[in-house]
Amino acid sequence: MALWSVHLPPEPVAERAVFVRDGFAFWALVFGPLWFLRHREWLGLVGWLVLAALIRVAAPWLDPVVTGGLQLVLIIATGVVANDVRRLTLALRGFSEAGVVEGLNREAAERRFFEAWLVRRPAPPPAPVAPAAHPAARRVMPGVLGLFPDSGAR
Repeated sequence: MALWSVHLPPEPVAERAVFVRDGFAFWALVFGPLWFLRHREWLGLVGWLVLAALIRVAAPWLDPVVTGGLQLVLIIATGVVANDVRRLTLALRGFSEAGVVEGLNREAAERRFFEAWLVRRPAPPPAPVAPAAHPAARRVMPGVLGLFPDSGAR
């Protein structure tokens, strides 16, 4: 079972909910910057391109083994932090984390979240109704205060 964090836009609309899987992103490891483009993660794409450019610029002064090692670290780090970058980007866009749900795949996680979400959402409160006073409660005895029935007698 995988864990998914659920992010809702500022106006909680179920159709715009985003489910982000926790853990390692295999497709981000394989495709790197294309994964960031596919998810419109511009912050992650710019960071990846800057790091790749720095490795490329430093390559003439570094040993080829070190350059290859840095490229390998960049590729593995992309898979490790890709989903965290996605959560950060959603937070910057104004999405709030609505919760964490567990499921075998995204569809199961969505079903499980929305079943619980519909139960959690409170129904609108009913319109206030003026209480009906009992006829005996409306009668007020003059000069009587509190529990003392005779105002002046001893």
